[in-house]
Amino acid sequence: MKPTRLDTAVRKALQGLDVPGPGRTLLCALSGGADSVALLDALAGRARRDGFTLVAAHLDHGLRSAASADAAFCVELCRRLGVRLVAGNADVRARARREKGSLEQLARAERYAFLRRAKDETAAVAIAVAHTEDDQAETLLLRLMRGAGAAGLQSMRPRAGDVIRPLLAVSRAEVLAHLRARGLVWREDETNRDTAFARNRVRHELIPYLERHFNPRLRPALARTAELLASEQSLLDTLVPAAVHDASGAVTLSLGELRAVPPALARLRVRRALEATGGLRGVGEGHVAGILALAGRAAASGRSLTLPGGRSASVCFDRLRIGPARRHQDRFAFPLAVPGRVELPGGIALVAEPASASAVSEAAGAVVGAPQGPLEVRTRRIGDRVRVRGRARSLKRYLIEERVPAEERGHLPLVAVGHEVLWMPERPLSRTGERYLRLHLEPA
Repeated sequence: MKPTRLDTAVRKALQGLDVPGPGRTLLCALSGGADSVALLDALAGRARRDGFTLVAAHLDHGLRSAASADAAFCVELCRRLGVRLVAGNADVRARARREKGSLEQLARAERYAFLRRAKDETAAVAIAVAHTEDDQAETLLLRLMRGAGAAGLQSMRPRAGDVIRPLLAVSRAEVLAHLRARGLVWREDETNRDTAFARNRVRHELIPYLERHFNPRLRPALARTAELLASEQSLLDTLVPAAVHDASGAVTLSLGELRAVPPALARLRVRRALEATGGLRGVGEGHVAGILALAGRAAASGRSLTLPGGRSASVCFDRLRIGPARRHQDRFAFPLAVPGRVELPGGIALVAEPASASAVSEAAGAVVGAPQGPLEVRTRRIGDRVRVRGRARSLKRYLIEERVPAEERGHLPLVAVGHEVLWMPERPLSRTGERYLRLHLEPA
């Protein structure tokens, strides 16, 4: 049988991606729609020629009345093509009610979670999805209208992690031509005509208008623009250092460095920090601009900005923190016996033991001197004082000078007698005393 344009494009795409290879397994996402049916058919042909195993994966999202018919169609198609099918179910509506999220976004999240489970189950080397040149063009226009920058406009790439897109150079018209040539039928999703969805308005109204009045070859032109932007973005990415996480899972950036680099690189650094701390889902250019505005403010220390995904951006002195929003913890106060062990909020415990020599508090564990009086492990109080290098001073002033973030100061575990703080984690406090204690933190 003579290869179609789509067959040739898939062959070249697989060669360029060097996947999957003889003896390996490739997973193909199958909805039953025209694009995924054409991709599965083309990959089945390549699997027979190239010696790899092809597995299809179909998810019922629980959104369509025709879902059972779609699943039955996929079973029969895979039987005809000699392809194993992995099927799954999800209740996207129930998840949307729980999380108050977008059906479209949550359906995508459920789909990719299912595909990755199927990939692990089948030991596949990659997941093939049926995004086409038309999808690329639609995505670019949608992001352009949202005000995305170059990084957002690059759209989809032929490979992104474990996901490959062999049809990115194939138009929807070429998909239909392949299906006609092979005598294949497919399932139509009635929601694809519903112009309540922005993508459908772009597909059925905006792009046809632009093709009639401006450029009849608009779709390949937009796809080419996305490809060029992706190539240029790859170069820019090499200029941005890798994001480094702290113990809380956040990424911290130097305000001085962020202000010193060109705005384009500053945006990329912020985007990379966001990507490393939960991804870019739900993040728009407005969020990036807001973070940069926060970083550029004079006297910004202590200010913060709420971000999608339960994250925040906050400034503490000369550092910008991007990561999980800090949870409020209630203040606490517990009596501390020696020897003794006290479990604290946050999954840690403080252990106290008698000691025979004085030392300086340097880290999670240290020996400190203490006057007579009842010991407590607690959070700070008004009037607390510390002794540093033999000199007594206000705890509040000391924490500011030590650049302890404002949101952390109220929750530090302190060991104190009255208002005199003897110890806190990772801070150099020292004094002589009538007794000595060895203190250290450990998991609760």
